[in-house]
Amino acid sequence: MILLKLEKMSQTDFERYRQDSAANYANEKVRAGTWKADQAKEQAKQEFEKLLPDGLSTPGHYFYDIVASNTKVGVVWLAARGADAEEAFIYDFAISPAYQNQGFGTKALQLIDQEAQQLGFKKIALHVFGHNERAIHVYQKSGFETTDLWMEKQL
Repeated sequence: MILLKLEKMSQTDFERYRQDSAANYANEKVRAGTWKADQAKEQAKQEFEKLLPDGLSTPGHYFYDIVASNTKVGVVWLAARGADAEEAFIYDFAISPAYQNQGFGTKALQLIDQEAQQLGFKKIALHVFGHNERAIHVYQKSGFETTDLWMEKQL
């Protein structure tokens, strides 16, 4: 059995997370064909600044380390979405590569559901890049359903 817990992210961990996450997000947007490589890092930085004007203290945003036996195995960024704040949105969810394929993702999503309910949310949503088949599988296994699908092809 996997013993996993969510711990509120510290300011130090948040600063490291913010840098790493913005870089990863920029790379994913380039890989998806949404952004040009020479502008992606700046665009990601701007999006993070817009979403998190007060950093870790931005109201309605919740940051957690995913911890197993005192070892950080991943992170999650959860936030209120919409004016009524009944819907939570997972802006980021990541299990570190060394801990993938061990059930941590599935168990962490269960903990995220519980945390979202404790925060008063009635629904939870997320976005996943189409090329991230591993994540799509974990999300579907955890009960997420496709609500929108964006497709394109190269000409």
